[in-house]
Formats: sequence, structure tokens, C-alpha cells
Amino acid sequence: MLTTLTTTDPTRRALASANDTNEMLSDWLASLDLRVRAGELSDVSLKTYASGAQRFLASHALNANVLASDVVLEWLAELRAQGHKPASINTWLAGVRAFFDWAVSAQRAPFNPTHGIRGAKRTGTTRQHSRDELTDTEVKRVLAAADVSTPAGVRDRALLSLMAYTAARSIELHRADLEHLRTEAGKLVLQVQGKGRIAADELLVISHPDAETALRDWLAIRGDTPGALFVSLSNATRGDRLSLRALRGMVKHYYGMAGVHGERKTTHSLRHAAITNAIRHGAPVQKVRAMARHASIETTMIYYHELDRIENPAESFINYDANK
Repeated sequence: MLTTLTTTDPTRRALASANDTNEMLSDWLASLDLRVRAGELSDVSLKTYASGAQRFLASHALNANVLASDVVLEWLAELRAQGHKPASINTWLAGVRAFFDWAVSAQRAPFNPTHGIRGAKRTGTTRQHSRDELTDTEVKRVLAAADVSTPAGVRDRALLSLMAYTAARSIELHRADLEHLRTEAGKLVLQVQGKGRIAADELLVISHPDAETALRDWLAIRGDTPGALFVSLSNATRGDRLSLRALRGMVKHYYGMAGVHGERKTTHSLRHAAITNAIRHGAPVQKVRAMARHASIETTMIYYHELDRIENPAESFINYDANK
């Protein structure tokens, strides 16, 4: 059962009169900022937590009622009724949880009203991805579209190859620095900072010869200047880190050149293709999970379920002439 405090409880009345919502929120944000500067929390996480708590407190001022778990449940119900996606609701709830965890530890609240509350259920996540993978032919056409007679084409071929052969995310390649590249056990590896991470502490293993060749060709042009692994070559921003927007625009540009079209085929589709291709050729689930850098094995299993559903469907076992 969820713990709540009654409206006559003196602890709740004392909390309401002693703490102002804006003051508590300001103190909490300051504590988050300190954690960011100390390297304990990423700036992205700070903004995520802050947006959730601010959204909740904007409609529920910190008073006696805000500490009732039912109020949090009512807020979640309101968000669902407004048509917000489960993923967004759960992200905002994480911010509210973090706020009250801090409030309890700072003795600014008697308990966390979000304890015991589950996030919004994400229906359909084990059925199908919202974005399509590229076919083998499409991947090869996209890779071949880059004009490697130009420096920009060499760079772009390296980016596309890492996505296609290591399941690299665009954000990981955007964040990568030259110092993150090294050799280990005779293989070229790239340390990357993935989603929700505060450091480059996950690995891309660049084992396919085409990917290694493409990257080394780019390194020969880029040189050994410290900084971003992939830089802009345009006149206005030459030498600066290639922006995420420019990187994603580049991928879509080559999709167009390769004749790859469709709203469900996005930058993520190259990563999707890499993961699915590895599974199709017999990669064990734990190895695929490590390559994809999934936090949960359940996320990896979605790929297996999707592939098996199409390639080995129950429908193909139906035989009304089996007894003949």
C-alpha cells in the first residue's frame, strides 16, 4: 500500500508553511548543477530531471496535498489523458522522483510520495520497432554513395561505415574524440559516450575490414590534432566538431542518393540494420546486447522477436493436409 499523510497531520502542515516551492526547486537545481560539475551527472540528465519536476510543481504547488501519493497518480493520469506518450511520462516521473529523493535526504520532506508508483506502461514495445531497418542492398548502396575522391566523402564514408558495421548511434559519433580511439587485443576500438552516460565508457569494436579501412582513410586526412574525431569541413565551421544536425542531415542526404526512401527509414535505420544483420548471421544475444550497448536484455530481445516473427512465423507451419 502507498503511504500517504492525512490532511490533519501536523507534519504536512509544517512542511507546507516552512518550505516555499520555488526555494526548494532552486536549491535542488543547484545540487544537480554541483553533481554535473563534479562529473557525477550529465547535463542531459539534469535537464531531464528538471523538466519533470518543474512540470509537476507548476500544477501542484508544494503544499500539504502534494505529498499524497494519490496526487502523483492523478498527475500521471492527467498526462495520459492529454495524450502524452508513456516514454515522456516516465521521463517526467523520473524527475519528480529525483526531486523528492533529494528533499527527503535534505530533510525538506518527510517521505517520497513517488515510492511504489510504477511508470506508465509502454504498450507494443515488444512487438515492433517504430523505424525500419535498411535492407542489405540499401546498406551497400548508401555506403557506395559517398564520393571518396573528396575529403568530405572520405569522412562521410567513415561515419556511415561505423553505423553499418558497429551499430554506432549518431550521438555517439558526434561526441567521439580522437583520444577515444585505441587498439585492444589487436583490434581497433572506439570508446563512446552513449545515451544517458556521462563518460565515454562503452566500446565500439571496429572489426570489419571495410569499417577499419574507411576510418583509417579519414584519419589520414584528419591528422593527429587533438579534439573531435569527426570535424566539419565547411568554410564557416572548418575544424569544429561536426554538429549532430549536420551528421544526421548527411545520412539522409546519402539515403536520397542511394534511392532509400520512407518516413520509417531514419538515421537509426543503419544501426537497426547492423543489429538485425548480426542476429541473422547467428550472433548470440549477449554479444548482440554488448554491441548494441542496450541497458536491458529485453531491449535486445525485441530484435530477435521481430526477426523470428517474419522469418519463422507460425503461419508457415499451418498444413491442413498433414494427415494425408
